[in-house]
Amino acid sequence: MILSGVITFVAGLSLMLIFTALQGAFGWPGWLFLPAIVTCVILAAMISTRIGRAFALRIARRELAKRGLRNPTHNRFELRPDGISSLTGSVETRAPWTSVSDLFPVGPYWVVIADAWPFYLPRRFFSSVADEKRFLGHMLEHMSEDARARSDAAARFVAS
Repeated sequence: MILSGVITFVAGLSLMLIFTALQGAFGWPGWLFLPAIVTCVILAAMISTRIGRAFALRIARRELAKRGLRNPTHNRFELRPDGISSLTGSVETRAPWTSVSDLFPVGPYWVVIADAWPFYLPRRFFSSVADEKRFLGHMLEHMSEDARARSDAAARFVAS
């Protein structure tokens, strides 16, 4: 987080200096500086989060390797008659179907909410779109009517 903040500050400052130079060179009006600051901060935050994430992943992987831990950790998700099960490494988490309240996509993940606890199902785990639709369809079948109603994005994906 500190690295991301520093990168945001440096990137934002650099973008503002570039804008100031362009403003002087082209004679742009002074009031343009305020929207330029907002734009620079947004761009800097976008850049810094990507760079910060890349550094954090590299550091985490290096530290795991130093400790002789497997990277990445093996993940498995199962749909059981009584609920969903997530096995990450040797840690198992289970949630009964009655606790599942939502299923929705966020970027490259399907997120399952069970009593405010998120399960992240990476879309890359599925070998095909058909397998992904079949898995999500089975989930929707087990969920309550209210949970299915809140999971309209998943229902639309399965139906497509």
